[in-house]
Amino acid sequence: MTFTAMTGTAPRPKRRRAAAVGMASAAVAAALALAACSSSSSAPSASSSSSAASSGSASSASASASSSSAAAPNPAKPTVLLDWFPNPDHASLYLAQSEGDFTSAGLQGVTLQAPSGNQDALKLVSTGSMPLGISYEPNVVTAASQGLDVEAVAALVPTPLNTLLISSQSGIKTIKGLAGKKIGTDGNPVDTAVLNTILSKNGVTPSSTQQIAVNEGLIPAMLSGNVQAIIGGYRNVEAIQLKLKGQTPVEFDIEKVGVPSYDELVIVAQKSKLASDPGYAAMVRDFLAALAKGDAAAQASPSAAIAALKPVVGAGGYTDADINAMVPVTVADYKNPLGFGEMSTTQWQAYADWMLANKLITKAVTASDAETDAYLPGKG
Repeated sequence: MTFTAMTGTAPRPKRRRAAAVGMASAAVAAALALAACSSSSSAPSASSSSSAASSGSASSASASASSSSAAAPNPAKPTVLLDWFPNPDHASLYLAQSEGDFTSAGLQGVTLQAPSGNQDALKLVSTGSMPLGISYEPNVVTAASQGLDVEAVAALVPTPLNTLLISSQSGIKTIKGLAGKKIGTDGNPVDTAVLNTILSKNGVTPSSTQQIAVNEGLIPAMLSGNVQAIIGGYRNVEAIQLKLKGQTPVEFDIEKVGVPSYDELVIVAQKSKLASDPGYAAMVRDFLAALAKGDAAAQASPSAAIAALKPVVGAGGYTDADINAMVPVTVADYKNPLGFGEMSTTQWQAYADWMLANKLITKAVTASDAETDAYLPGKG
């Protein structure tokens, strides 16, 4: 398999999963000290208070946002650090906020804040500098393997969104047809492992393909014909963008073609504090009870979810047409056959074992150490 890189491609809307937590727990304190002062990441800070969301405006965080957020959090006014810019995945959060569900649950206010960098949530929640965060199952598994003090407490998007997309211009209809072809990747080691697993399980030798790291340029690479397929694109974002531009890709959900299923987005909390601080545990329960209402409302009325999300997605580069098309697909994926927020320990274990087998983590993880359903509505 040949790896090359492409540069100079226009970025797509900003919504990416980090390649990995990529840090040893011993280095967390130093990383946080730097993050509190400034950030070299490409994602600027942004925040949205409940009043901003309901009035249809989003406020940008100042340069001191990280520093102020590092102060002792008020459990009645939790800040939730997002995984990235506000995007379609967050529709239930913003709908719950705009509908007053968090206040009704007993919280004085919930701030939804974009991070300075896409690994901030796990780092800051693990040290107690942020009460809650949004992350991804692969990143939480990595954090667990490194001993970070975090735990997933609910699945926000309970299914993979990552999808193998084959260009409609290529004439290729099957995974086997990718032998000898160019495949664009986002440079994420997890996605590379996903791609190689899919190829191997579907009769294609990975080394027969040319894998090109296009990073944030997946869509331009497909539209230009520079690649015949991409991995790392999402069925609720990149697949929609391609369709809006007149190209209907052949889609393969990764969990159906060889890769263990996982929860795309999860809510994370500080594990030790859940066990030691009843007030904190009660806040997490109240937050999840309110989010359950936002989740149900988004599924029942995608138009309401669209209205709640549109005021806050500008920083991510989304147009109204994008949001109108992406949100209905996204909220359909909120449906959880186990019930709101539920996570399958068996499923998490299978995914953690797959990560270990593919050398994405170096230490085995016991799934029950990384996730819990104990704080969901009706539990505990």
